[in-house]
Amino acid sequence: MSEAMTIDYKAVIADLKARKAKLEEAIAALEGIAAELGDAKVWFGPAPKTIEVDTFIGLNINQAAEKYLQMTGKPAKSTEQIAAALNQGGLSATVGSVSTILRRSDRGDSPVTRVGRSLWGLASWYPNRPRRSKKNGEEEA
Repeated sequence: MSEAMTIDYKAVIADLKARKAKLEEAIAALEGIAAELGDAKVWFGPAPKTIEVDTFIGLNINQAAEKYLQMTGKPAKSTEQIAAALNQGGLSATVGSVSTILRRSDRGDSPVTRVGRSLWGLASWYPNRPRRSKKNGEEEA
């Protein structure tokens, strides 16, 4: 019932040598590209996220601002930039409402923190920055 299998080692070796030659060509090509680029780095990660018309649907202003800042990264963004992004992403918000809500949440343990006049960033970007106290607006040590 079982048939004896024979292996043609010469064919296997020839196939491996052909693959080896192709790999060596690919390595040589990549080494050439690397030499041309020098120390330059090329990014092969995921493309930056774009704000779609529904990016912030179902989120409140704090959540949407946090998501926007995570998407865009540093540097800190202005209240106007955040409000425009939230509107673009489907969350209707005025600059005034964004400013008021972010300022109020900055007195707590919100992930969004004020880093300058009308500038906001993620608290994780500024780990040594003192936070405002909830009660009297004084900076916590």
